[in-house]
Amino acid sequence: MAQRPARTEESDDKFFDSLTGILAEAYGSHLHFGYWDASGDGSLAAATSCMTDQVIKRTRVRAGQRVLDIGCGTGAPALRLAHVCGVEVVGVSVSAREVDRANERSRREGLAHRVRFESADAMALPYADGSFDAVWAIESMSHMPDRGRVFCEIGRVLAPDGRLVIADGYHRGADPEASSALMDTMCTAFRMHSPPTLTGYEDLLTAAGLRTLETLDLSDHAWRSIGYLTETLRARSPEFAHVLGEAAFTHLMECLKEADAAEIFGYVLLTAERKGL
Repeated sequence: MAQRPARTEESDDKFFDSLTGILAEAYGSHLHFGYWDASGDGSLAAATSCMTDQVIKRTRVRAGQRVLDIGCGTGAPALRLAHVCGVEVVGVSVSAREVDRANERSRREGLAHRVRFESADAMALPYADGSFDAVWAIESMSHMPDRGRVFCEIGRVLAPDGRLVIADGYHRGADPEASSALMDTMCTAFRMHSPPTLTGYEDLLTAAGLRTLETLDLSDHAWRSIGYLTETLRARSPEFAHVLGEAAFTHLMECLKEADAAEIFGYVLLTAERKGL
């Protein structure tokens, strides 16, 4: 297992700010995997918006309710949720720059009265027990050092029978417990923590007092995103090499040539709820 370099909150902030800037130019507002139907047709921008809609559908909230967005990114998914469902959304991130940009987007869209973004640590949420009707986490769990602790915090701030929806990668393959060179390389390069298996995710939710309602494997609908990411890495290699580090970037590209990332990374939508009192 490769050793990750020691980092500070400031270095992480600068790293993710630079990375988000590059990806936003390539991907658009929704910086996550896309959802394609069986035909595989459609642009990346349309597919990422469709994935956001898949998450919104499972959140099942109505006008006037309150939703927490863990790892808000650009803020675009939260704003789409507010437009579609008429809810109040609080988005959190450890990146002050992400928070500032997302709040500016909320102001531009005339939703600052219902959608705001704040600096907060998902492992120690500054909100009262039972204060949200739903929580979602779109590809943010991979950046959490302790997923179990985050799930416990989510369970605490969820109202009874409140929903959690997670969209994220999982570790797949014939031997998911074995160390994978590509998995380790990608996680190290992008400062992520290796994802659990599907069963591992469900076990973490159960341990946090959350009941799994649906485990939907979307790997076949999302796999094209891996190709888009690889193409983006190649097309903007000088920028990525600068952010990731020349050696880390070179090693990452070598591993991507040698292994099929789609055989190692799966993609799942998990829906859970806090058990009622």
